[in-house]
Amino acid sequence: MLKTLLKKQMAEIFRNYFYDPKKNKMRSKGATIAFLVLYALLMVVVLGGIFAVLAVGICAPLAAGGMGWLYYLLMGLIAVFLGTFGSVFSTYSSLYLSKDNDLLLSMPIPVRCIMTARLLGVYLLGLMYSAVVIVPAVIVYWITAPVTAGTIVGGVLMVLIVSVIVMILSCLLGWVVARVSVHLKSKSLIVVIISLVFFGLYYFVCFNAYDLIEQLVLNAVTVGEKLMNSAYVLYIIGDCGAGGWLSMLYTTLAVAVLFILTS
Repeated sequence: MLKTLLKKQMAEIFRNYFYDPKKNKMRSKGATIAFLVLYALLMVVVLGGIFAVLAVGICAPLAAGGMGWLYYLLMGLIAVFLGTFGSVFSTYSSLYLSKDNDLLLSMPIPVRCIMTARLLGVYLLGLMYSAVVIVPAVIVYWITAPVTAGTIVGGVLMVLIVSVIVMILSCLLGWVVARVSVHLKSKSLIVVIISLVFFGLYYFVCFNAYDLIEQLVLNAVTVGEKLMNSAYVLYIIGDCGAGGWLSMLYTTLAVAVLFILTS
């Protein structure tokens, strides 16, 4: 049942690739394949290539200076931003304002299966968008920095951590968007507003990317120290990708053992 519901959920998300709303009929197999191939090229080659180039530009100097965690933190934040924006619109419509709620609830389907399928749909969509950034970043780090078991596992953990954060933020922001859209006559208005904000931020970063990266690399130590002192959680997340997860695991286990022995 869960597999069927998840398949239905993903089919609704990518409905326009299979169905032509203007002609009110299913697209031909050739048109569907063409749309999917174009989408894959845009996501993997264009967007993935852009972020891979960005990763190459900042990975070597940061990794050489022992600041691999800052590299992962930066790329992770970009991945969270892109993943959340890419999935939030689908989240608010499929998770909070779904049109088939009454139909599904009238069937002998456990509510937990319905909710699990929808949350998995949100997770997979967020993973797809965030992976465009974080997967090239992980690969670039493996190529640039010394490869160890710690960095390999850390890179995989980084992908998982980013995807979970994206799902949580998508659910929270999707709820906000759903609440606001209920009070608007034109629900597409909020989509336009959020899209404009995103693209404004995107172009601002693009136009200032070179200067931002240059300043980051030149002041990596100072920036790193400030983050470690004021936002230690962010340091932990970045350090996990750079292979520091093993030492943190040992520390956590040691603290747990001491707590058990002294309690």
